[in-house]
Amino acid sequence: MREIKEYKVRLRTESPFRIGGQKDPFSKVDQPIAKIGGKIVVQGTSLKGAFRHELEVYLIENYPNREGMKPCIPSDNKTISKDERKLITNGKYKGASCVYPYKEDKHDSSQKRICPACYLLGAQGLIGFVTVPFLNADVTPSDLYSIRVDRAKGTAAEGTNRGYPIIPEGIEFVGTLTVLIKDGVREWELGKDRVLQDSAEGDKWLTGEENWDAKRILKELIKERLEAIKVMGGLKSSGAGKVKITVEEVK
Repeated sequence: MREIKEYKVRLRTESPFRIGGQKDPFSKVDQPIAKIGGKIVVQGTSLKGAFRHELEVYLIENYPNREGMKPCIPSDNKTISKDERKLITNGKYKGASCVYPYKEDKHDSSQKRICPACYLLGAQGLIGFVTVPFLNADVTPSDLYSIRVDRAKGTAAEGTNRGYPIIPEGIEFVGTLTVLIKDGVREWELGKDRVLQDSAEGDKWLTGEENWDAKRILKELIKERLEAIKVMGGLKSSGAGKVKITVEEVK
């Protein structure tokens, strides 16, 4: 038996907005906007990244002294930067990306624990409970032009007038987020720690004094964290990327 909940995610742009896509070698457009089948989208990876960031901030700010609640840095030990290593040393993050199965001779000891963010969104070698959607909108992008000023002349530098496709404010993107509530085959249930082989600690954050259950996770760690996203995409330093996200359960 498999039980899921679906949530309608609506993202409304509150300033000019753009999510970059793969550059087309045959196009003269610099930094093209993300499209699928000719339609503009907010990729699931972009929304997932913003969602995870909000989860990490929430966990760090609200549970600074609870070791089991610390998020991981979703990167391999070998690719963690010096600045990220400092965040681990300072106790903000527990370590490198959570992995499954954990191997004593290969992984850092902190990786044997599955952090709350990876419990929901998936760890290396282990899927999570939340499937983040692509968001779609029926809209035609506008062009935003950018120039660099020649400091000596005080005018636009030659050859620097570049066009960027961008979405105007007031546009709504929509998609459906899926949350696994119960999987009878794997004997997984949201809000309960999973029986994981070769992982001594696994989802033990769920058995702590905070009394996490499915209802609380759905509200605090999913709905409220998605709705806490206020900025996404590129050109943020130019005032772009302000968004308002609402999440409603599909009955």
